[in-house]
Amino acid sequence: MQGNIHNRDTFLGSLASKLGRELNTQGVERPPLPHRPHHEVMAELSQQQLADVFLEYTKNNLGSLGVSCTKAELSETLTSICTGFNAGKIVVSGDRRLAELEVTNSLKLQFDDVYTWDVDQSDGINIKQAEQAKVGIVFAEQALAESGTMVLHSAASHGRSVSLLPETSVFLIPQSQIVPRMTQAAKRLHDKAQAGERLPSCVNFISGPSSTADIELI
Repeated sequence: MQGNIHNRDTFLGSLASKLGRELNTQGVERPPLPHRPHHEVMAELSQQQLADVFLEYTKNNLGSLGVSCTKAELSETLTSICTGFNAGKIVVSGDRRLAELEVTNSLKLQFDDVYTWDVDQSDGINIKQAEQAKVGIVFAEQALAESGTMVLHSAASHGRSVSLLPETSVFLIPQSQIVPRMTQAAKRLHDKAQAGERLPSCVNFISGPSSTADIELI
């Protein structure tokens, strides 16, 4: 990283000089927090209880549809959801986890127009398919029970447009990945960075449907 930042040491050295101290090149140890209330919210809840909180908040506060099902029920559940939204074209993220769940194949048995985001196609073709879709289906990294938020990590195969352009977004999330709040989502990213893992170029936090008030103040 140091070789990619021009004049970093000169800039930091100037700041240190004006502060009347030597330039620190060893890093700073973060002091322990005396209180950690942000880690205590819903910490006592089981995964099932977190799922219940998440589903209730989604329904009552976001006006979105939350459905719980087993893997064996997934195909039938998705078919029911897409039918309820009068799905014409359906676009599915190219996420390998959706392929492992046979999501696209099962939908193709029930619907005539199902497209999977394809990294071998141009962005223009993929985006056009997403623009024309009634329903977009993606796999979420985490869900935040406190706010009904879905957490998406960007990747070339995932297709960010799949969750943004269709009229309706459908998110699949394992119960094990439902966490209390933003605190846990941020910690996961921090732990990945500390372990030297590559971080996604973009992280989307999606909390319910958009409304015209976002743009037109209506």
